[in-house]
Amino acid sequence: MKAADVGELPIPFDPRQLSLYRCGDEACVYHSVRWLLKQGRGKWGEFPLVVVREHYRRLGYTVLAFEPRLPNGQGFILLSYPRKRENRDPAYTQMTNLLGTELATLDDLNRKADTAKIALSGNRGGGDPDLFVYKPDGSERFFVEAKWKDQLTSKQSVTFAIIRKQGWQVKVRRIVEAD
Repeated sequence: MKAADVGELPIPFDPRQLSLYRCGDEACVYHSVRWLLKQGRGKWGEFPLVVVREHYRRLGYTVLAFEPRLPNGQGFILLSYPRKRENRDPAYTQMTNLLGTELATLDDLNRKADTAKIALSGNRGGGDPDLFVYKPDGSERFFVEAKWKDQLTSKQSVTFAIIRKQGWQVKVRRIVEAD
């Protein structure tokens, strides 16, 4: 799917929900859809990812998160976890069907991304957007990076450009406190 990327767009959230989420309060609108793993990945925890994920779910999309340990196929791998890619982890191989491509294409994409990541940081880790969002009928599919107080890293800028050159969208969605 080749389409123009849209610039960073805001997704508002009620700041009271952040406090409720952080303390595990069942009154939080995100309590039933909390991040399933006990370890967070990001500097700001997983709250931004959960807010953006639920935004797209409410719009009728299926949403996978960049975390292969999530149960029931809820996670994906595209450019990270080099050993899992090489071992053909299901979180990686499922992307062939979801993106409508072959493993050879993903492997070539990863060779390019790994070369760029090594040149930039000295290692092959990182670089996947936070979410893969798609309509079950295949009519829409794109990657999403969820942001709050942080900016794209150099590694994200490099790898997102490589993903876009393949013809796949990478959107940046920033959560913002609602007025």
